[in-house]
Amino acid sequence: MKNIFTLLAICLFIGVNAQDEVIESKLIKDGFYVESLIGTVATDYTDGNTGLGLKLGSVWYFGEDNFWRPGFKTVWFRGATYFGEEEFILQASVANVGFASIFEFKHNLGLEANINFGYNLVYIDNDTRYDNYNSRNPYNEEFSGGGIFINPEIKFRYKVLSIGLDFVFSKVKEFNTDEEGYYDYNSDTYISTNIFLKRKTPFSAINLTIGAKF
Repeated sequence: MKNIFTLLAICLFIGVNAQDEVIESKLIKDGFYVESLIGTVATDYTDGNTGLGLKLGSVWYFGEDNFWRPGFKTVWFRGATYFGEEEFILQASVANVGFASIFEFKHNLGLEANINFGYNLVYIDNDTRYDNYNSRNPYNEEFSGGGIFINPEIKFRYKVLSIGLDFVFSKVKEFNTDEEGYYDYNSDTYISTNIFLKRKTPFSAINLTIGAKF
């Protein structure tokens, strides 16, 4: 009889532990994540360029609710390369911060809705466009600038895996410091073309994301 009670106690202990393992969800656990980006980018002088990218970050969730939990996240690195017929575009940023939220509809199956904020750098090669003041004065063939960006994202999650959409909205200001110009004989003044070359441009991207959290 004693052996029977011992056996029952062991079975009960194993059953409780197994139940705890089933209840524990991988969705709402904190962790480090890696995501690949496949998407397209647009500015005021390029449209429809496609490319690849990578995101590395961490997320922390708060609360005890099993359906929805808010959180805080950091994107340690974000980089993407886009290609067009005449353009080559690089976008990069580090140490972005944001807010996270996760909804678990079923065990280990749910939805993420997040938003990140940061400063991104943009470099464009082989960019040529004429300014609005002088049709004989083209912009530089290279563009480099930076600006604040907003990065909303939505992802479906199954255990540690995710797939979703990543959006970028930014206003990028050129770093150009050239002091080149030309002399306007009509007005008898020297006009700096730096006024025209140093510009702001909207920068937006939409990407498909595939990733995993560890």
